Amino acid sequence: MRIKDFMNKFDDYMAAISFAEAGEFDTARQIARKKTKILVICSGSEEDNYAIKYAVSLAKRVQGVVKILVNGGSSKNLIEQFGGGLFYEILSFSDFLEVARYIEESDLIIIADEKMFDEIKLRNIPLIFVQPNKTLLGG
Repeated sequence: MRIKDFMNKFDDYMAAISFAEAGEFDTARQIARKKTKILVICSGSEEDNYAIKYAVSLAKRVQGVVKILVNGGSSKNLIEQFGGGLFYEILSFSDFLEVARYIEESDLIIIADEKMFDEIKLRNIPLIFVQPNKTLLGG
C-alpha cells in the first residue's frame, strides 16, 4: 500500500469517527463505506480491558467488526462485559508470527501493551495505543 493511499484511508476513518461521535451515524457509515475490521491484540495485561472497551465503543459507532487476539487462552468474558449487539471473534495466538496474518487483514489495530507497539508501529495500518489515565480517579 502506498503512503498516499494509507493517509487517505486513515483520513476517511478519522472523519467517520468524528461524525459518529457527533451522532451523525449515517454520514459516518457513508464515509466508511464498509464494515471496519478492528483488531485488538491482547497480551494478558490489565490494560487489555481498556483496549477492548475502546474497540467495542468504536465498533458500535461505525458498525465495525472486532477481532480480539488473546495471548494464550480464550476470554469471551472480556468482551461480554462491555455489551452485546456486536459482531466479534476471539482468537488465541502463541507467537507474533500468527498475529501478522490478522494485522494485514485489518483496517485498524488497537493495543494496550507497549511491547506490541514496537512490533506493529512499522506497518502501514492505523494503530491506536490505549492506556489508562492513571492521574485521574477511576483510570
